Amino acid sequence: MQTLSALEFLQTKSSSAASYATTIIDVRSPSEFAHSHIPNAINLAVLDDEERARVGTLYKHNPFEAKLLGAGLICQNIASFLPTFLSNLGLTPAHIIRIYCARGGMRSLSLQTILHNIGYRTIRLQGGYKAYRNAVLTDLARTPNMQFFTLVGPTGSGKSELLALYEYALDIESLAKHCGSSFGAIYGAQPSVAMFENMLFTRLGELEGKKVLVEGESKKLGNLIVPKALYNAYQSAPKIYLHTPIELRIQRILGYYQHISEEFFVNAMQKIAPFMQKNFWLEAKEAFMRDDKYMVAQILLEHYYDKVYKKEVYAYRIESSNLHDALDSIRDIMARH
Repeated sequence: MQTLSALEFLQTKSSSAASYATTIIDVRSPSEFAHSHIPNAINLAVLDDEERARVGTLYKHNPFEAKLLGAGLICQNIASFLPTFLSNLGLTPAHIIRIYCARGGMRSLSLQTILHNIGYRTIRLQGGYKAYRNAVLTDLARTPNMQFFTLVGPTGSGKSELLALYEYALDIESLAKHCGSSFGAIYGAQPSVAMFENMLFTRLGELEGKKVLVEGESKKLGNLIVPKALYNAYQSAPKIYLHTPIELRIQRILGYYQHISEEFFVNAMQKIAPFMQKNFWLEAKEAFMRDDKYMVAQILLEHYYDKVYKKEVYAYRIESSNLHDALDSIRDIMARH
């Protein structure tokens, strides 16, 4: 039975391209998986959270009995879900099934042994998820091997929309589920630090050697921090400033924030209060209370957000009213480098 290091494990591809995204199996407990996992892995827990806790508690007092209990539970659980699981995914012996647990021990070895003995091609991650995380952190500490072009511009200028149009884009906001500002928490719960790092590692691997478009994010997005090497790389890259008429920017912002609650708005306003003239701050709050969101957006743009972009000189400036024309301009800039 085959075991591979983290990087070799990730580079192994199935003979069937359609099955590639569903052939990494994480056999850890549901809570371990929910906290963070290898992107595109699916969870097939051989011990649930309660069973894992029982085995762990027993192990402190009697390692042999704990292993015996764990082995029995694992075999019982695999027997109960394996036929349905394989059938639902359409996995055949032609596919390569990659398996990992926390440290490459009993949990992943048990499933690998059973699948191997019934004819499946299996690979186990040596050192388990811990080894994978070490590989992620090592890689993120290095300067990414790609050429960045950094989009900058005031809120609502179309940066996120342009990233969505370009095939080699690194959308950090999307991965972090946060727009990076005091009003940035509009996408629900953020991923854990580890999961954010895992997704960055995966996307950076896909973009290696490319000319990459990225937004000039601040280092902190909500509860998450952009790795230092990545942050330095895109901050020192050629910057492309997007100029957009304020009317269009307001319309975009109204689309982003049309469903925000009063509680969300009030909390965000409290965060920016020290950085905004009090009279404009009060005007924005009053406009929100009378449901004049257009006025709210206009006040915040003119008297808070736009101040940031009046202090720098940028290598390139383009008009972004028409996103497709803007993308053509960006491609022209990239071609010169």
